[in-house]
Amino acid sequence: MSADLSEDERAVVELLRTRGLSIKNMDEEQKEVIRKFINRLHHEKGVSLSDIAKIIGNKTSGYTSWLTRQLGITPRPFEEARLKAIKEKRRKYPRTPFDGTVEDRAYFLGLTHGDLTAYHQWRGSITVGMSTTHPALAALFTKLFSPYGHVYAHPRFKKDTQSYEWNFHTILDESFNFLKEGPEACRDWVFRTESTLLGYPAGFLDADGSVSIYSSKGRTTLMLAYFNTDLLLLETAKRGLGLLGYQIRGPTLSKRKGTKTKRYGIERKKDYWMIGIQSFARCQELLRRLPLRHAEKVSKKELAMAPSSRDSWSWVGPKMEEIRQKIKKDRDMYVAEAERIYLENHPNH
Repeated sequence: MSADLSEDERAVVELLRTRGLSIKNMDEEQKEVIRKFINRLHHEKGVSLSDIAKIIGNKTSGYTSWLTRQLGITPRPFEEARLKAIKEKRRKYPRTPFDGTVEDRAYFLGLTHGDLTAYHQWRGSITVGMSTTHPALAALFTKLFSPYGHVYAHPRFKKDTQSYEWNFHTILDESFNFLKEGPEACRDWVFRTESTLLGYPAGFLDADGSVSIYSSKGRTTLMLAYFNTDLLLLETAKRGLGLLGYQIRGPTLSKRKGTKTKRYGIERKKDYWMIGIQSFARCQELLRRLPLRHAEKVSKKELAMAPSSRDSWSWVGPKMEEIRQKIKKDRDMYVAEAERIYLENHPNH
């Protein structure tokens, strides 16, 4: 931009760079020269106050905002500037259109239906977000979405539970609009091929399901389960898995509306439902086919698929306990980091 300035305008820039310059004590003629300079750049050329500050050098947008007030200049409304930036495709962080396979699309949608929110915040874009205490889910969110848009992460304090967690969100290209499709709308294409029939429940399981490995009468038992308050969503997952040849139990009521959570005593506002499959052989078969990506779920999958997994619990139990302890340790450290950073940023909390 500095190369586009006229000789007179460059002289104004040099004036504004003067150390100890006092706008208040400046004569009216000089003020008018600066006033015309800022009006031309800001209102006629659409240059932001931040960029004007960069032209001046060693200044911030706070300084140029103060300068406009001193000179009686009305800054362009924020919305006008934002819309202009969108029209000209000027963004701090670029957004890349979705370029994954149809199987990736099914996985992304299953993950979103399970534990993410997707909504239109601005025209031409879609915002996706989530909250978590698990670093594995945070790493998955970042890995999946960072190729397409900047991933924002910040710690949060939850007043109802008096606990800390991490909030994530990203603003994506409008090609991600498919993430707003509901369970009924997506059936036509999700149910069309085997790969999408597997991709969708894999994403759903990574988001809001469980791979349970436990002991029953000294033998190892497996169960894959999906949990949600949305019965239509569970019925869609059940129907899709049924098309692959799996007999899924449920939906059965897991937690009744009005009951309280065990850890924080928060009252549930809706009934919590579950669908699942418990046959050891069928669980192994389905796990082998599901393209899971969540590190915690993958570690359980690997244990469940080990050749000795059907042996006595004496072999599987200690390995499962190692996984549980690692998950707990990682989660506790991640929550502690959220608390530390939150308190640093909110010293009066």
